[in-house]
Parts: sequence; structure tokens; C-alpha cells
Amino acid sequence: MIKYLVKGQNIETLEHEIIAADQIAFVKIHFVFDNSWKPLHKVVQFSQDEFTYNRVLGTDGTSCLLPAELTPGAVKMSLFGYDASASETVRATTIVKTLNIRPSGFDGENSSVPPTPDLYQQLLQKISEKGGNGKSAFEIAVENGFVGTETEWLESLKGKDGIDGKDGAVGPQGEQGPPGADGQPGKNGEQGSPGVDGRDGLDGTNGKSAFEIAVENGFVGTEAEWLESLKGKDDAVGPQGEQGPPGKDGVTPDMSEYSTKADYENLQLKLQSLKDSTMDYIIGLTNRCDNLDANIQEIDITLQQLTDSVQFEFQEKEDEILSLENRIILLENRTGIEYITVFSSGSDALQKYGESIYTYYNDGYRSLAGFSESYPHFCCAENDYALYFNQTDFSWAGTVFVLCLTPVALTSSMNLILRYTVGASQDAEFYLVRKNDKTWSELAQYIYEEIQAGNAETLQFKWLYSDTYISVIQSLENVPDGEYYLAFKGTSDNSHPMIESIKFMKG
Repeated sequence: MIKYLVKGQNIETLEHEIIAADQIAFVKIHFVFDNSWKPLHKVVQFSQDEFTYNRVLGTDGTSCLLPAELTPGAVKMSLFGYDASASETVRATTIVKTLNIRPSGFDGENSSVPPTPDLYQQLLQKISEKGGNGKSAFEIAVENGFVGTETEWLESLKGKDGIDGKDGAVGPQGEQGPPGADGQPGKNGEQGSPGVDGRDGLDGTNGKSAFEIAVENGFVGTEAEWLESLKGKDDAVGPQGEQGPPGKDGVTPDMSEYSTKADYENLQLKLQSLKDSTMDYIIGLTNRCDNLDANIQEIDITLQQLTDSVQFEFQEKEDEILSLENRIILLENRTGIEYITVFSSGSDALQKYGESIYTYYNDGYRSLAGFSESYPHFCCAENDYALYFNQTDFSWAGTVFVLCLTPVALTSSMNLILRYTVGASQDAEFYLVRKNDKTWSELAQYIYEEIQAGNAETLQFKWLYSDTYISVIQSLENVPDGEYYLAFKGTSDNSHPMIESIKFMKG
């Protein structure tokens, strides 16, 4: 089953499965809506390349079928909804959720795909279902997601023009009349009757008028009565706008508007009051600017102090870093050391770890291969396919969990070795979760939920600033022996780590 939670303007994955192409009326997508969406008339939109397909859910619907026209590749899915009963326009929208459709093995002769009904056809169906509620066709269309004026809606109802009919054949010429009296030539014979007009060409598929379509869907009455039913209620008159700002100084008011000298003098007093208040406002702004300048100077001093402090701290840590790297080099040079590699960057990283490493981000659980399609800078050729928690993909302070689905047999004598570069020294946490018999996305969800429940072994860790790759060793001496899944999180803040490799070194 494919199930999503629509919460506010976000779409979260609840249950997910692989989607194959070439299906017809088979893949159902179920939505769970929070309370803010339940009274709305809802529509699901699927977009691929330049094509968009709509699925009308209405007010009570929670499921729809995936359009059969979708082909292998990325598909953008979002929802929108309207509250037709609100006194003001209410439109709810969501962020885009990316679905990945994989190629299928279908190679049959009957590959014709029935087209997904367009939004207009689906609205007609809703009209026929709700014809007894007394609402106009335009009101029902708005309730079911139409965006625009009544005129635009009427225009959208027009079908394509039908093919022109062929011209009728020309009738035969009439016979000449008898000769006239006195040798005068007879009158010309009357012109023959014109030929029968050719029949009009058949209407195009969508060539019926809006009135004809309304009659076919249950409307009873004349065309004039139908047009009258389309009229919506008049909009309420909006509130009066605020008074505009006073005119520029130096303009002499027109005395003809004032009946007495007292009126004129009163106006002069008001103008002077406006000038005084404006000057006070300008003086106030000047004082605020002066205060801001002083605050900026204080901030600059504080930033410099922080920079000096961080630089001093880094200098203190530099010897520690060199010591750790030398220790690793010595350990790696020892004979007989074995490693268990959980991740290693390189051109084949997506092939090796595309399905064995999952991520959890704000839109749910995704395999590394699928996640990299949606966030192309996370694991890409530009960085030799290292795991990069960058701000281009995740903006500022976006947090991504990395969940390794391959269990590793660990003992307290082993060490975790990380090779990375990071933009700022910062505390971090790595987690070890006990092995379970779940697989794929269910396993990824199990690992994440165990971490959130506090059931994981936590490795206290600290990113150490470095603008080049460094290797850091982490002892597992306090970890009970057993089989574990490794997980950790990275943040696209000042640290924005880039991880080249993750290994366990056997003791």
C-alpha cells in the first residue's frame, strides 16, 4: 500500500512500495488528512514533463488511482483544496512530493492506455452526483477545485470545433420560358431551385455546447434559464481604503473650498501639525539608526571575539587531530587488520549502497538511490559521490538521518573510523540499533523509531573542523557485543559535513 499523511502544507510518507510503469487502474494511493483539510474539496495533481493529470477526491474522498499515462522516471505529486462555504477565498496547497516510477517488464500487444478523465469531465460527474442540491454548475465546479471567474469557467466548457460539413451540390438550371407576344423574346425561364445543402459534418468529440452538456447531465429548462443559473452571488462591497498621505509642502490650498477664514486657518494649523509630527518621526528614525549603528559595532566586536575564541580552540585541537591521524596510520599499517566497510565514496557508490542505505528527511523514508534523484547534491559526481549535507539541497539547518540497513557484528574491541571534512567543530551523535528481521523501508522506519524511543546505543561524537579530509577513530569499548545497524544524522548548518567513508576496524 502507498499511504501519505497530509499535515498542513506537508506530505509525509506513512507506507511506501515500489511503483512500476504500465499499470492501469491498479496502483491506489491513500491519503490521511489532518483536521484542517477534512472540510475542504480536495484534488490531487500529478505532473510529469509538460503533462498534468488531476484526480478529484471531493470532500469525503481519501484515495485515488495513479494515472496510467505516467512513464518511468520522476513524477511530482501535490494536493490543493478549497472551502466553498467560507466567506473569503480559502485555498490550501502542499509542497511537491516526488514519486519515482521504475520500468516494468510488460511487453504485451495490447498496450493502449485509457486516458485519465480531465478535470472538467470529473467535475461533470460530480455535478451529476450532486444535481439535487440546488447549487449552480459554477458553484459546484468551484467546490471541486476550479480556479477562476465565471466567465473563464464558461469558456473552459466549450469543446473543440467540429469538422466543417461539405458544400451541397448546385441545383440544375431551370428551363427557358416560352417566347413573348409580338415577336418579342420570351421571358427568361425562372431559375431552378437550389440544390439541397450538404449535411453538416459530424461534431467533434468535444464540440457540444455547455448548455447541451448540462442538459445531458440532468438540467431541465431553457438555455436562458440555464444561463441564469450560472450567475453567482454579487460580491460584497469592500471596505473603504485608507486616506492617502498629505500632499507636498508649498502647495497653496484652494480657498474656494472653504466658506470662512476660520476654515482656512484651521487647515493651516492641521498642515503645521502634520509638518511637526513628520519632523518628530524623522528625528525618531535618525535616533534609531544611530542606536543600530552602535549595536552593529557591538556585534562586530562580539563576532571578532568569537572568531578569536574559535581559532584558539582549533589551535588547541590541532595537536589532538594530528595525534589521532598518526594513531590511525599506525593502526592501518599493522599486519592482519580487517575492516568492515559500511560506506565508501566513488563512482560506483550508488550501485553499491543505493538500496542498502536509507535516509529519513521531512518527506519520509527513501533509499539512497531515490533520495539522490530528488536531492542531486547529496551524493553526486561533483564530490566523488560522498555524502554531503549541503545547503543547496536542504537550505539552512536541514537535518537528514542516514540509516545503514546492513547489520554489522560488533565487539567492544573494535573501532569506528570516519573520514570526512566539516565546516565547524560541533557535537554529533552516532547510533547503533540491534538487528531485526524487517527489510527495506520497514527496517529503515524501525531503526529511526528505535533511535527516537531511546533504545539505541549512542556514540558521543564531535565533528572536528577541517577543510580537507581527515580520519577520526571512535572506540566501541562500551558497546555490548552483538549485531547492529549504524545510523547518524548530519545538518546543513555551519558544520555541513561531507563523509567520504565509514568503516569498522576489527580488534
